[in-house]
Amino acid sequence: MVAMEPTFDLAVNLPPRLDAAALLDAHLSTTRFRPDDLAYPDTSGPLAAREAIARWLSRVAGLPSADPQAMTTTLGARHALGLALAAAVGGGAPSVLVEDHTFQGFRAIARGAGIRCVDVAMDRHGMRPDAMAEAAARGTRAVYLQPTLQNPTTVTMPLSRRQEIVDAARALDLVLIEGDVYSPLASQAHVPLPALASLAPERTFHAGGIGKVLGPGLRVGWLLHPDATAHASTAATLQRDHDGLPALWPCVVARCMDDGSLDAHLTALARATTARGELARRIVGEDLVVSGTGLHAWLPDADAPRLERRLLDQGVRVAASAHFVAEGRVPAGIRLALGAEGDIARLAEALRIVAAAR
Repeated sequence: MVAMEPTFDLAVNLPPRLDAAALLDAHLSTTRFRPDDLAYPDTSGPLAAREAIARWLSRVAGLPSADPQAMTTTLGARHALGLALAAAVGGGAPSVLVEDHTFQGFRAIARGAGIRCVDVAMDRHGMRPDAMAEAAARGTRAVYLQPTLQNPTTVTMPLSRRQEIVDAARALDLVLIEGDVYSPLASQAHVPLPALASLAPERTFHAGGIGKVLGPGLRVGWLLHPDATAHASTAATLQRDHDGLPALWPCVVARCMDDGSLDAHLTALARATTARGELARRIVGEDLVVSGTGLHAWLPDADAPRLERRLLDQGVRVAASAHFVAEGRVPAGIRLALGAEGDIARLAEALRIVAAAR
């Protein structure tokens, strides 16, 4: 049987299409340039933008003490993760601990850098501290985690687990790389839990970005560093590769953060994502794991590759589950991205196909 050309997109983790373009247009139209703005930029990014990002993170990401002087603006969160990984691993053993189901983009970054991902077992609260300690005993010194609305499983670590991870990292002298693009959405449902970078600032890189709130095309992200040495390493990399990064979009996004318009957009976005998650559970079934304001859902399935093939045959594209796990492992489910289909009726139709294909 020849698979249909995909008709429905449940693969790409995009925010639902609201009025982000209009929001940015309004701020872009009032932006004014000075001659100094056309000089080579600060390798850490414009200070005013970093200050605004730090203030925003204190409200929506559990980072009340985010230091703009320890921050670098980046070309999106994925770029920030690559910089963090390079600085964290350095000249040591070329490996990094990761959750046993994790963001496929990070696996690609590590693979491209010749760094081996060592999978660590998870439970319903996220990475298991005992499994992390056991894996670290074999020589790996860096750990990548997503504590909030984990991709792909949607798990959010409770405070107790975050503290256990931090305590184990301190005992073993591990460096933490915290991927955090979903806390702003999660903050609309509950008071933000403390970020790992707040609980252990001396050993945590915190990588984030605006792509899951406004859209990935902006390529605006940030990286908080644990110390001056790590910050200098990132600055040297950006100086070598880019002579600094463009300042325009970080400054436009910063204005949206400071005047409250981004918060209003975030509130509307959270309403939309919550409605989509509730719709998905009603159609697909109660075993579908959704997490309030998250952009994706997790469907447990013992034979995820089989289900993916059946869906593709019926015109529904989902993210290849094998990319979330180590090569040769069978994934424990499939991720359903709930934002890429802009029309809610099309999303419902795609979800009905998923429900019937199980």
